[in-house]
Amino acid sequence: MVAGAIAGLGVFMGEDLPVNIEDTQFNPDLAGGDGPEFIAQVKHAIAQRSAAHTIWGWKYPRAGRYIERVCDLIPNPHFVVVFRDPLPSALRGARRPGLTPKAIAAASHKTIQSRLRIEMENLSLVYRLEKPTLMVSFEKAQTEPETFLEELAQFVGLPVPQDVSPILRFMEPGTYKDISMLL
Repeated sequence: MVAGAIAGLGVFMGEDLPVNIEDTQFNPDLAGGDGPEFIAQVKHAIAQRSAAHTIWGWKYPRAGRYIERVCDLIPNPHFVVVFRDPLPSALRGARRPGLTPKAIAAASHKTIQSRLRIEMENLSLVYRLEKPTLMVSFEKAQTEPETFLEELAQFVGLPVPQDVSPILRFMEPGTYKDISMLL
């Protein structure tokens, strides 16, 4: 939802993006890890995008795995850190047929711990890097989408479009939506 809103404001977020808007060029999970070959790929992508776009970005929830190794190459980096209530997704993921209540509780606990760990790692990262950062409550952004869009637009330095209805439709809860509805 947040990456889609950013794209809806006019920020280039990549090409041929999957529905989760996680750009494959910046996703080490698809490259077999975040080793030297992946970092070289990211550096190349940063140089290409910086040459082609004044304002651009990417989404990868665990970019903290590698961002410090490439941050100095990004012109005027700004970070958007999204915080989500981990409980709904933990319960949704743990409710599989055949699981006992004890197994559901254990799976939920593990998911909550994992999500909170990732959020704390991202928070620590932005404090270390001392770059402009917008912290977003996913749930609050969903309940107050117009206010969120105004704050987001101000943060990225772009105007709110006259017609925000495509962005608001993209932000509606439910399922992932194709980013092409915003472009």
